[in-house]
Amino acid sequence: MKHLHKFIATALLAGMVPASYASTDTTPYLGLMGSYQFPDQARKLDNGFGATALFGFPVNDYFIPEISLFGIQANRNPGPGREQELGAGLDFNIQPFGRDHLLVPFLLVGGGAQRDEPAGGVHGAGYANAGGGFLINLNHAHTAAFRVEARRIGVFDNQIVAGRSHVLDTRISAGVQIAFNGHGDDLPPPPPAPVLPKDSDGDGVPDNLDRCPGTPHGVQVDASGCPLPPPPPPAQPRDSDGDGVIDSLDRCPDTPKGMRVDAHGCAIKAATVVLHDINFELNKARLTAGARQSLDTVAAGLKGQPTMKLSVAGYTDSTGTAAYNLKLSKERAASARAYLIERGIAASRLQAEGFGETHPVASNKTRAGRAMNRRVEFKVISE
Repeated sequence: MKHLHKFIATALLAGMVPASYASTDTTPYLGLMGSYQFPDQARKLDNGFGATALFGFPVNDYFIPEISLFGIQANRNPGPGREQELGAGLDFNIQPFGRDHLLVPFLLVGGGAQRDEPAGGVHGAGYANAGGGFLINLNHAHTAAFRVEARRIGVFDNQIVAGRSHVLDTRISAGVQIAFNGHGDDLPPPPPAPVLPKDSDGDGVPDNLDRCPGTPHGVQVDASGCPLPPPPPPAQPRDSDGDGVIDSLDRCPDTPKGMRVDAHGCAIKAATVVLHDINFELNKARLTAGARQSLDTVAAGLKGQPTMKLSVAGYTDSTGTAAYNLKLSKERAASARAYLIERGIAASRLQAEGFGETHPVASNKTRAGRAMNRRVEFKVISE
């Protein structure tokens, strides 16, 4: 019994801590649960079945004394016959987060007395238990909940197992918990809702002031309930060459697409634009119609920035010999330069170079990669 006294004293001290919280609901409740018990191995019993009833009397939302009644029955193993346990006790249910939640965890600590029927006869014993569990509230009023709990139980009786002063059982229970009265029934009824003027079309203007009844939902109205005229669409600043600088601030219109520009819309030194659509006839340096159209855009950009000088660099894929590709890339770069000169760009502003299959930007092992490597690059060498 020495251990039992220490256990109950600890339980009382633990229960006093949350009792200082403000009470919001002291409605008592009833719990009914099925129980499954794992007995101490020294008992020589199979796992047992039974039931548990409990009555809770909340002090506040955090601390609840509970009276529990239980009965457990298990078969002896080995040997015939059954043993029964009947008991009653007082537990302290501690709910650290309160009860106003969907899921409510809790701790249990307490003790009591039970009547055992071991092989040696019927006699009584004291017990202490500790454990925990959780509630799942089944309605907003918190009057019904599903309850699951587990306890570790020390039964202090030296007659159950010879040579031992106590045994340790484990019990798991699940069932329902029902309050005797609705949560918050003592609250005053809410005040009556104010009577508002009727607004049939819901536009915020009462019917007696609404000159345009039946306004569609969501339409903004004036003080008379009539729809407001739609606002004019905002004017979008124009950026003709797509360089990120609007026309009103662009000092260099028609900059070739893809070139980096400064705050004034003029291409900066070392800016490079890569054109993959500067195509040539097969194994020749003769420009296709699509290539000439792309070069027309470059020519327009050069006219818009008359001091800019460009380097025209041609590249090929790795198909063919390196020497052939180098020669072909130089001829194609020269062809692109010659076309720009035809479009009115001074020859002194253009340099042509060929690099063959060097400096690939993609793998030459795939068709898509080879297409990426067949390109013409325009690099700004002077602004």
